[in-house]
Amino acid sequence: MQQLTKRQIQVLLQFLENSEPVTTKEVADQQNVSVRTIKYDLDSIRLWLQERNQDLTSKRSQGVWLKLSDSERIKLKSELMDVDRLELFADQTLRLDRLSIHLMLTNQAITSFELAERLMVSKDTIINDLEVLEKQLTAQKMTLERLPRKGFLITGPEHQIRLLIEEVLQKDLTDYDIYKIMELLLQSEKQEGYELYSAKGTAFQEVFNQVIADMRQLLKQIDTAELNYAELLNMLIRVAIATVRLQNEYTIGRYQLLNDPKEQRELSYLLMQQVFAHYHLPLFEDEYRYIYSDTFENDPQQDVMALTENLIHKVSKKINYSFSNDPQLLTNLYAHLSMRLSRKQKFVNEYNPFKDDIKAKYPELFDAIETVVRREIHGKSLLINDSFVAYIALHFLVSYEKAADLRSVRAVYVCSTGLGVTSLIKQKISEELSNIEIAAFASVLNAKEIIKQKEPELVISIFPIEGIDCEFIKVHPLPTKQDLEKIQQAVKKILSQSPQKGSKKLRLEPAGNRTSLEDFSKELILQAYTIYEKLLLLFEEQLNQEYREAFLLHVFLMVHRITFDQQYMMEGTKTDEAQAESDLRNNQIEQLFTEHNLAVNQSEINALFAYVKGNQ
Repeated sequence: MQQLTKRQIQVLLQFLENSEPVTTKEVADQQNVSVRTIKYDLDSIRLWLQERNQDLTSKRSQGVWLKLSDSERIKLKSELMDVDRLELFADQTLRLDRLSIHLMLTNQAITSFELAERLMVSKDTIINDLEVLEKQLTAQKMTLERLPRKGFLITGPEHQIRLLIEEVLQKDLTDYDIYKIMELLLQSEKQEGYELYSAKGTAFQEVFNQVIADMRQLLKQIDTAELNYAELLNMLIRVAIATVRLQNEYTIGRYQLLNDPKEQRELSYLLMQQVFAHYHLPLFEDEYRYIYSDTFENDPQQDVMALTENLIHKVSKKINYSFSNDPQLLTNLYAHLSMRLSRKQKFVNEYNPFKDDIKAKYPELFDAIETVVRREIHGKSLLINDSFVAYIALHFLVSYEKAADLRSVRAVYVCSTGLGVTSLIKQKISEELSNIEIAAFASVLNAKEIIKQKEPELVISIFPIEGIDCEFIKVHPLPTKQDLEKIQQAVKKILSQSPQKGSKKLRLEPAGNRTSLEDFSKELILQAYTIYEKLLLLFEEQLNQEYREAFLLHVFLMVHRITFDQQYMMEGTKTDEAQAESDLRNNQIEQLFTEHNLAVNQSEINALFAYVKGNQ
């Protein structure tokens, strides 16, 4: 039977989830490997598929895809997701993970011969892996001990060893693992345990399944709606780690017993109590503190809003891209940090399925965020790892993608310049493509002059043109579907390579749907009038009738100001009844404008109350 690596499974899942052709270059970029590596992977995938009477379809200039019915896709995907990963070929990274786990979940030295048998590789391979592992451990203040005639053992600060065990276990989990573990917790009857890839053949595996069984019984007695799956996963892993390390006579702190009635109501305490009782272990206070959180003690309090504003400002400065104009980023990031930093249970190694992709695809943004948060977040440096940074990066990426959607690439189209031809091309591009603005059409005779005059970022031409210093695409006289795809890819490339490039489109203009300023003006007027009518309902009888026409004009101009980023910015704050009245409706007004994709500030909201009775 053909075996697949973890990367090959990911590539095949991509083919199963998307019926459109994809090039090997695109797959290589997504996996952050070379095209040659992907071609070798595709050979293995083809063999795996052929064993199931299926095959990949490929065509030059288009790519690779799977021709399958929906039922066939579901069947293959189910088999692939449930494949026994313990039988997959392990590359060196995975071997190092398993090697370190075996050496940390024991108090006895293990020989290289025994390690080779456990990992099913040669002794020479193990010796080479141990040399690499030794360097990694030294960087983390741990030591690979070589005991004569006994073997190898990892030693170091207990907290560091436990963090490394946890990091390896969490890192090798997949979405499928998380789903199956959570499913086991919610089953009412006794279930078989779950085998963790990194812990195969260790004492941890049996303990982990006992922890799952005990947690399952506890969850029957509480409301699971308020639980966080990441915290549950951390509790399971940490209780199992503490159990195995204590069995091997390694403690994380003092031998003082826990005797605090407040803690005995916590789920983490109840789980620890159940598992430790099963293995006849004492309930040490420091073990509970390790299981409960990485920051059990009170941390310095920080102004989270000021922290959020500083993060946005300093990250923007580091990568030379302004995120400060996005009020939604401020709101969402503030909410995320407030919850993350105020949670009682904080863990260093939280499962984050986005971490590796974000680090690979957006290294500059990731590094900038990591540098800034380490400087700005006080007292919680232990929590700032790749997972923590990646969750913050998600908010910045949402903001960036939203801004990218509002930008367009200026293009000059070189073709035969008949009115019918240009109209047809313009219509086809407006219907099929996004984020592109045709600045001018040109003929081969005046192409260079027009290009120099318009300074486009992209030139599309039916003729080869030399001597231009911007992106160039040659297309057929009447653009084909493949031509349009090439143009769209070039647009995405330009916007991604230079975030500041691209002229910002008007806020209300969906890409490719506006053909004239008249259309945009019409929609702006209709939108303003819709908002005016909704505000009338909101204010009801409080609106002063003699100012109703003025209120209409005010709302129209207000929508115009917001659309063109020219909102009021008033100094100071009100303290009279008008301010109290506005506080009651702030959220409703802000929600109304948000529904119309308009971010209104507080000064604009305050100005509306000038038209309310008693405030003139």
